[in-house]
Amino acid sequence: MSSREYPSVWERFERNVEGGGTMKFVVEDISEAMWSTAVEFMLGNYIKEDVWWSTAGTARDPEAVQEYRVLLTSIIKQKMSVACFLAEGDGFGQTLVGVNMCIPQKKGYFVDHNPPKTKAGLLSLRMFAEAMKVPVIYDKYGVGEYLMGTGLSVAPEYRRLGIATKLLMARIKLAKSLGIRATGGIFTSAAAQQVAEKAGMECLYSIPYIKFGKRCNIQFNDNTENLKIFGKKTE
Repeated sequence: MSSREYPSVWERFERNVEGGGTMKFVVEDISEAMWSTAVEFMLGNYIKEDVWWSTAGTARDPEAVQEYRVLLTSIIKQKMSVACFLAEGDGFGQTLVGVNMCIPQKKGYFVDHNPPKTKAGLLSLRMFAEAMKVPVIYDKYGVGEYLMGTGLSVAPEYRRLGIATKLLMARIKLAKSLGIRATGGIFTSAAAQQVAEKAGMECLYSIPYIKFGKRCNIQFNDNTENLKIFGKKTE
């Protein structure tokens, strides 16, 4: 794995706003000073809306939230997650508006974690373990490792500005800088799947939630029809 400068800025961009004017954004690695803020951002947004975590009921159980906090903290400490900030006049990110958590995933290796004890934690682990049985990213790109997304969320007031797409594109650049030849992961919602397509990823696997739920012995209550796995070669 190649070395890189950390933290790095991956992109700066602007968006027009209603009434005139523009908002400036910067996408960069999540620095150590922002680790806790990014974790709490995901706990405040992602677990309430994502298909898996809402089905498991994570946000409704304080103990399950703490379990996930510990997991996210271990992920972000690997320094492979990116975030989007609303940039102020000095050009440096100030207000956190989006996060994409990532970790390297090796074939035949299950991510290190503290075994969950809550019902929600066990349900989410069951879903993840079932989905990880599908080796399409390794097989499609001929790799033994890829940079896997473990959660992406944008603050509600900053959605529909293309921020999620920018985060995925930054992840692709990050993987390449690390010498990781592919990136991808499980995209649980229809909105996330559309973002993956916009970022140039390809759908490698799709299964109806009804069928996937039977495999996990879990009933999904969401309008999203299919669970999908997307990937992209970074070379």
